[in-house]
Order: sequence, then C-alpha cells, then structure tokens
Amino acid sequence: MVSGPNGSGKTSLLRILANITQADEGQLIWQDRPVHRNDSDYRQQVVYGGHAPGLNGSLSVQENLDSLLLQDGVALKQEACDQALLSGGLLAYRRVPVRQLSAGQRRRVFLVRLSLSNRPLWILDEQLTALDSAGQKFLGELIARHLEKQGAVILTSHQTLPWKLDVQQLDLGRAC
Repeated sequence: MVSGPNGSGKTSLLRILANITQADEGQLIWQDRPVHRNDSDYRQQVVYGGHAPGLNGSLSVQENLDSLLLQDGVALKQEACDQALLSGGLLAYRRVPVRQLSAGQRRRVFLVRLSLSNRPLWILDEQLTALDSAGQKFLGELIARHLEKQGAVILTSHQTLPWKLDVQQLDLGRAC
C-alpha cells in the first residue's frame, strides 16, 4: 500500500513501476533483472489500473472485456466470462455500451478484467474510487484470491482499506 497526500508522487511511482514512465534516477528490477523501456516481457507480467479504467465508451461491456483480455493474452470460454461478470454484478449489463454505465460500474468492468487476468503483478491506483460497498468487497475478494495464488499487488488509496489483509505500507509523506 502506497500512501501519501495529493501531489506526493503516488501515481508517479506506480506509473514507473508499471513501466509507463521512466524514473529520473535508479532502475526498475523485476525477478532479478533490469526492466527496460517498452520491455514486453515485463509488461506481460503486469496489469495496471489507473485513475480511469481504460475502457472504450462506445463498446459494450463484453466487447471491452474481449478486447482487453485479447491484449492480456487470455483466451476464455464465455462461461468463465459470464461467471466473472456475475461476480462483479455486471452480467445484466454485458451488452450495454460502457458510456451508459456509472463510474462505479465502469470501475467494476476493470475489476472483472482483473479477475480474469493471469498476470502476477497488479498495480492499482485509487481503485476504490467510485465503488460502492459491494464493489469494494468484490475488489477485496479479488486481491485476497490473487495473493493466495502468490500474486503481488501494489495499490494506492486515500481511503482506509475495508479488508483485513496483511499489508506493507509505504508512506510518501508530504507533497513538495
């Protein structure tokens, strides 16, 4: 868990860890090897969830998931996708264009993608934003299952985490 006030560098740090932004100094190391700019091997290990869920508003929930999972290299049967949509409270919305969903529902579409991902490192920036209590519970369950499978999660939040997980905290302190 990375914490700190607005402007303290939480998002910048996560973008560096996701290899989206280069650090001014230092080096990113993953599994004992340096990660270089546009490192496709590293990118295949990471799911990054930023402030915006990264969805195409003109596509349906199902079309967005199909596209994102294809990018992730995940081939699923429709049954598995339907089960994930049901768990995320979105099965009834699968054919609805994403632009018609609330912010919390759009966040849940990303969480469904996360639940179907096989990538070991999840980097999640403010994923509690716009989620109701059921959505927060869903995210907590996803994280717990991912950790049980030896996955790793790095996240930021301005909210107190509503789950009981073994959390290591990095506090970035004050903004400059």
